[in-house]
Amino acid sequence: MSHPEKINILLVDDRPENLLSIEAIIEKDEYHLVKASSGEEALKYLLKYNFALILLDVQMPDMDGFTTAKIIKAREKTKDIPILFITANNMESEHIFMGYSVGAIDYILKPIDPLILKAKVEGFVDIYKLKQQLIQKTDKLQEKTAELEKANNELSQTTEQLRLSEGLANVISETSLDAMIVLDEDGIIKRTNPSVNKMLQYRYEEIIGQPIYTLFKEKDAKEFIGAILQAIHDMGHIKGYKNQEEITITKKDGTTFLAEIQIGLKTIQSTIMIACTIRDITKQKKNEQMIKYMAYHDMLTDLPNRRALNTSLPKYINRAKELNQSLGILLLNMDRFKYVNDSLGHAIGDQILQEIATRLTTTVRKDDVVARVGGDEFAIILPNTDREKSLEIAEQVIAEFQKPLFVNNYELYITTSIGLSVFPYDGEEYLELIKNSHTALYRAKEQGKNNYNVFHSGMNMQSYRSFSMQNDLRKAIEREEFELYYQPRVNIETGKVDSAEALLRWNHPSWGIVPPLEFIPLAEETGQIVEIGKWVLKTVCEQIASWKKEGIPPIRVAINCSAQQFLHKNLISKLDQFISQSEVNPTLLEIEITESVLLKNEDMTTKMIHQLKEMGITISIDDFGTGYSSLHYLSKLPINTLKIDKSFTLGIDDKTNQNRSIIMTIISLAKSLNMNVIAEGVETEKQLKFLRTQQCEEVQGFLFSPPIQPDLLQDILLQEDYKIEIFKNNKPAKTVEKVAIQNNNPIENEDIIHAALLQIKEKHAISSRELEVFELILEGLSNKEISEKLFISEHTVKNHISRIFQKLNVNDRAQAMAMVYQNCIN
Repeated sequence: MSHPEKINILLVDDRPENLLSIEAIIEKDEYHLVKASSGEEALKYLLKYNFALILLDVQMPDMDGFTTAKIIKAREKTKDIPILFITANNMESEHIFMGYSVGAIDYILKPIDPLILKAKVEGFVDIYKLKQQLIQKTDKLQEKTAELEKANNELSQTTEQLRLSEGLANVISETSLDAMIVLDEDGIIKRTNPSVNKMLQYRYEEIIGQPIYTLFKEKDAKEFIGAILQAIHDMGHIKGYKNQEEITITKKDGTTFLAEIQIGLKTIQSTIMIACTIRDITKQKKNEQMIKYMAYHDMLTDLPNRRALNTSLPKYINRAKELNQSLGILLLNMDRFKYVNDSLGHAIGDQILQEIATRLTTTVRKDDVVARVGGDEFAIILPNTDREKSLEIAEQVIAEFQKPLFVNNYELYITTSIGLSVFPYDGEEYLELIKNSHTALYRAKEQGKNNYNVFHSGMNMQSYRSFSMQNDLRKAIEREEFELYYQPRVNIETGKVDSAEALLRWNHPSWGIVPPLEFIPLAEETGQIVEIGKWVLKTVCEQIASWKKEGIPPIRVAINCSAQQFLHKNLISKLDQFISQSEVNPTLLEIEITESVLLKNEDMTTKMIHQLKEMGITISIDDFGTGYSSLHYLSKLPINTLKIDKSFTLGIDDKTNQNRSIIMTIISLAKSLNMNVIAEGVETEKQLKFLRTQQCEEVQGFLFSPPIQPDLLQDILLQEDYKIEIFKNNKPAKTVEKVAIQNNNPIENEDIIHAALLQIKEKHAISSRELEVFELILEGLSNKEISEKLFISEHTVKNHISRIFQKLNVNDRAQAMAMVYQNCIN
């Protein structure tokens, strides 16, 4: 059914619920919303209706949004209809560029922000209305001109015809909303219509006989009069028209407005008459500016958007080429933002993003450019900045995000991961630089987040490694490539090993030991974490049974359980099966879940925890304090233990009291709820002393032992009195390290060396950067190789090494390395 009085808008999406949602957001009486469920159906509607705007989903079966847009832009009838793509938040840059290349005017990201969608639709509709009005006015003007010509041709025939034509011209002139002025060839105003009084505030008698230039500022007057003279010259006194856009006109009260003027010439009995139509285009220009601003800015944070970045970055690069300068590109992604957004709601999430934008713009330099290029992704252009300075800025940003955000009475810690590339070393084209920054950002995420990574060419090989790893991960269980290591957990009062945490390792046949941070996220993404989790549960049960046969004193073993595995329908039945097969006491099993699991599915989570509790299995909340647990869950669910995240434990040594205050609060909360507390990541005696004073029950960390193989833990548990040495004589604990170092296992030795370095760092006040250099010295790298690996100058490397030697009171590398290994075995 046709709706000629309404504005047609075409909505295209293969999902009916999306169409209904969009319709509900933008629906207005003046709109006729036509809904199409495919690209083919959309093309059929385009043959029937004239549309002001097309809202087009990108991902559709058969014919996707890009293909549909390309066909629309290829048709003469539809090529000028603006297309607004609707797409997922995580869309790759290449797809964004593809959209613009096939004719997209703008993007709306899912989940859709109703205010942004409405604003953009209304903006495009305003442009459409203005365009239609202009077409109608032009048609009317042509009609009026034709009628005037006809009347003028008949002037020479009869006076009656002259009077008739004058009457017709008066009707046209007096009913027009535009101001109309008739001039003679000297530019003197001979006649005006009533709109002149409304638009310019001059009465008829005030303006008649005045030169036209009195209406203009000097610059615009010269321009306008020059246009009239040029028109007369070009047309040779033959009737014709000329448009002069964006001329500033001064009203009687001195205020000005922007106008578009159309000049028409007519020769009547050898006399040139000039008709000027003046149209106020102030609102039109404001709307155009608003649409342009919206197209290049993020409406939530008021920062430049991805489109602006893709437009401005090539210009910055060209300028850097001309001036022979470097240029840094930082890509930032907020760690765990999606979790916070889902937990606290999108309104809070939006406020957080606004605070992040403010923090970024106040942290960087005046000439740096901050843009929001995705949901929780930002970019920073660093003009005239080399690699070393770019690293400093990245470190400043990381440091700034260690401070809390205060949003709507919430105190939130949102850290960021950063990927860095530098022109011209990491690429000379902007797409290549953005791609390489993305690669470095991905690596920073893999390495534990809350840090930055600098792109290097080897990362492209790492991308291939990630792709290959996905396939190899599917075969790792059947190839028996997984291993379990166990990190002892020590009773803080007795010094005895009361329990241990099972930690997964992947011994890849080609790459060796693959860090969990590299393969666990991949397993979760592909869903393989469920099968891997079953293998872990089965192996732990078998290990506990094996220790029992060897006469090992029973200890509880904690198993990390991902959200996918915990909420899987077969978890309880599989656990029951493994417990029965191995004949282990279920009280020796502890399931660790993170705070995020509590918020995933309240009913399912509650049911699971109660079932596990009925089986006799202990439940603990891992990494407590880093998420947003509800006290309702903690008070209602039968949870046994809270584990303090190692980031808080390591922060005990900081000069500020912030982390200590958080730990005290967590312990107090646990005591009030009759829960136990375990502190992770204990690496110094200072940390241990503080935790003891706060009555924390259990501790684990490198101060006591790294994760070790089950036979090494067995050797320790078989000792008659397996009390950790630090509790015996107040010396650093070495019992477990000795066993591991004697075994000459490179994986365990790496952990032991790391523990020794941490002790040296604390004792001798080694900085984080100096520690990085020291670790590379231990790997046998030369100054040049360290320079290349850390992207700093050799001179800077020498300065770091000199300070390390001075702090350690050694003369050369050999003595420094000897000090580390002495700490490992003493």
